[in-house]
Amino acid sequence: MAQSVQAASDKIDPDKYICAEYLTTVSIEHAPPLFEGLQIDGYVAAKTNATVADSRILPSMLLEVYALCQSQPEARVMPLWQQVRSRMPVAKDSLWRADKTSCAAYNADPNDGSGFVIWLDGYIRGKHNSNASVLNSDIDLNAFFEGCKKTPSALMQDVMRKYAH
Repeated sequence: MAQSVQAASDKIDPDKYICAEYLTTVSIEHAPPLFEGLQIDGYVAAKTNATVADSRILPSMLLEVYALCQSQPEARVMPLWQQVRSRMPVAKDSLWRADKTSCAAYNADPNDGSGFVIWLDGYIRGKHNSNASVLNSDIDLNAFFEGCKKTPSALMQDVMRKYAH
């Protein structure tokens, strides 16, 4: 799940994010929108009571949603994402789980866990119907990382919710 974590102005509202925005990101970056995909996938996972972040299915989902978006640029991405995700195999377990992953796992391998931070932020926003996010600013994100260092046995989602604004 390697992905550089930084607070980003491209934090999206999955309920409002449309295909035209998704397609624009692809054309500008010349790559699938991984940051946005992780956010949407976490959000959708929360809405469907899935707790496992499965990086193996993400590349396929990014490409399938891209193909669907090309023919319907005004469509919202989230329903398309839900449609594609429902056809994917359901991971039963992973180190990266919203309901079980502690800060110790992230602290042990921040490179592998950085994508999970983005996914988990989307998951928490979806689970709690909230816009509160640690991705709003570097201050919030760094407070979360420091909180994880200080409380390695705490669940990442509990620490993240504490520092999300």
